[in-house]
Amino acid sequence: MKNIEVEFLRRLANERPADRRSDLASQFARAEGLGLVRGARVAYGDADYERAASLLATRGFALQSPEPGFTRSQAPPGGSEKSGARAVAQDLVAVAPIGMGVHAPNDGFLAMPWQNAMLLPYHVLLVCENLETFLQLREYLWLLDLIKGRPTLGMFRGMVHTFGTDGAARLIAHDHRPTLAFFDFDPRGLAMAASLPRREAVCLPPWELLEPAVHEARRDHLFTNSYHGSRAQLDKVQDPEIALAWQRLKLLTKGLNQESFPRGH
Repeated sequence: MKNIEVEFLRRLANERPADRRSDLASQFARAEGLGLVRGARVAYGDADYERAASLLATRGFALQSPEPGFTRSQAPPGGSEKSGARAVAQDLVAVAPIGMGVHAPNDGFLAMPWQNAMLLPYHVLLVCENLETFLQLREYLWLLDLIKGRPTLGMFRGMVHTFGTDGAARLIAHDHRPTLAFFDFDPRGLAMAASLPRREAVCLPPWELLEPAVHEARRDHLFTNSYHGSRAQLDKVQDPEIALAWQRLKLLTKGLNQESFPRGH
C-alpha cells in the first residue's frame, strides 16, 4: 500500500470517525468493503474500525505511525524507508581542518556528524557562510592573521539542498571554543556575524583591500536587499568591530559577497 493509504487506515482505526468524505474513503469502500457509502460520504461503525486495524496488521504495518526522525535503516517494515525519516545529511557538518594534522583535499572538505566534529583537536571555529568560499578557504591568506597559527576548524554553516543548517547550529550551540565569523560584507551577513556566539573576530579583509573591492564590484543590491531587515539589530550592537563595519557599510551603500573578497595579504 502507498503511505497515504496506510495513514488513512491508521487514522480510521485510531480516531474512529463517524464518516469520511474523500477519494480514499470511496476507494476502500469499493475495494475492501470498508464503511457504508451514503451519497458523497462513507459512514463507519465499530466493525469498520476493527477492519481497518486488521488490514494494517495483515499487510505488515503497525497501528501507530512511527515517530518522525528515525534513520532510513531504522524504518519500520512495510512502508517507504523515506517517509518520516530524517534527511541523511541532517546531523552532518562540512568541515575543513586547518593546522591540526587532520587532512582534507585542498579544494574539498570532510563530512561527519556534528558530535564527531566537536571531538577534533581545534582551538577556534571558523564559520563560513557560502559553500564556494568554504571550498576555497585556504586561498584567503589574510585569514591567517585572524587564525594566529592555531588549529582551526572551518565549518560551512549549511544551506537548503546541501548540508542543512541544523548540524552546524547544534555544533555552535554545544561547543565552547571561540568563533571567527566569515560572512558576506552586507547587512544580513554582518547581522549573522553579530549573532554568532563566542565571536572573537569578524573575518573581513584589511580595509585598504576591502574598500576598493567594494567600489569595483558595485553590488548595491547586496546593501539594499537586507538593509531594512537588519538595520534595527545592527543599530543596537555595541561591539566595536561590528559597529565599525556597520558604519562603513552605511557610508558605502554597497556590499560585497564573500566570493569577491580579496584573496591575498
